[in-house]
Amino acid sequence: MEPEIVAIDGEPLCAEAVRMLEYLRTRAAALSDTGVRERVRAAAQELESAVAPISESQSRARPVADKWNIAEVVDHIAQTQIRAAEELRHLLAGRRPPAPPVYEALRSGAAAWAPWPELIEGLHSANQELLALLEAPAAVDPNNAPTARTVLVVSRTLSDGRVAPQIFLVELGWREYALVQRLHLLDHRTQIKKLREALGK
Repeated sequence: MEPEIVAIDGEPLCAEAVRMLEYLRTRAAALSDTGVRERVRAAAQELESAVAPISESQSRARPVADKWNIAEVVDHIAQTQIRAAEELRHLLAGRRPPAPPVYEALRSGAAAWAPWPELIEGLHSANQELLALLEAPAAVDPNNAPTARTVLVVSRTLSDGRVAPQIFLVELGWREYALVQRLHLLDHRTQIKKLREALGK
């Protein structure tokens, strides 16, 4: 029996986290390998389309104080995706990925100095690496499939109306893990769109 999943602070999972887990479990069971890949591909394309019209100066502007700018968001996605691709490579080969997991808010220092086209290329390359892995059939025994220890973050609405993250750890098989990358891409696509709106673009 799977142990009860709680947040890293020991609190029970919020309703938003429970819904996320239900989505991952049900969709992973219902989708074919191709279905998983195409949903991840579509999310990657949506994100890259949201980034494409942004200029160098817009990428560095910080329209919301104390929040990431667009360059930092793009760097975060690229850094996360390339690590996720490595974990997925292990899962698809029937191996458990080595520790540590891909932690939330992962970034490099490149957003502060790397040219904007280079950051975009890094994002595209990381996405392509993940998608290329999903092209090949998984060499996984369904009766003994490995899992990856995965850090998940959901936004929840508190009783006072504030929105705050809840962080929790869960073990995911490769389909669930790939679908987490889809959700991650879509979440940051929305974030980039909101940043563009704040810039008046």
